[in-house]
Amino acid sequence: MSGEKVKKSVWKRWWFWVIVVIAVIAVAANSSGGSKSTTSESTAPSTTKSEPAKQPEAKKELSNQGEVSSVKFQVTGSSTAPTYGKNQFMTAKASGIFKIVKLTVTNNQKDAITMDGSLFKLIDDKGREFTASTEAQSAAMADNKEGLFLKQINPGLSVSGEVVFDVPPDAKGFKLKARGGMTGKDIELKVD
Repeated sequence: MSGEKVKKSVWKRWWFWVIVVIAVIAVAANSSGGSKSTTSESTAPSTTKSEPAKQPEAKKELSNQGEVSSVKFQVTGSSTAPTYGKNQFMTAKASGIFKIVKLTVTNNQKDAITMDGSLFKLIDDKGREFTASTEAQSAAMADNKEGLFLKQINPGLSVSGEVVFDVPPDAKGFKLKARGGMTGKDIELKVD
């Protein structure tokens, strides 16, 4: 009986060692193969990602005119003033200073569009966005000035007018963000 036990234990040990050797080979193959594929995968994307970052981006030069959503905008001038409007009943006084942007808007759409102060934002060199002054736009209407507030433009026609923004006195480097209608896209134009 002891001879049979010796044969079974040797037999069991032999299979045990075969399984251990196969497991070690499998683990070694997976770990070396896995690190190779991980290394090549991680190396390729990092090389690809680092290349575009090294290339300097061309600085986009803003123009004072452009077209978006079939509406053409052209900044024709700008000025500043502490007050806006000369009507004895309605004169707007700026909290900071008024930045007055003169524009010509051409409607190249198939339908009439209505200009509104909410279609324009003034952005300074610090990235701050200023909305049109409703007080100044009301003063322009009372004074019969050429404001663009609620001005309807039929297809194929152009209208010139002013959009007024109340900005801090130290603000500078302005660009105008204009939208081609209520659901239109934005465009940025050089102001000064």
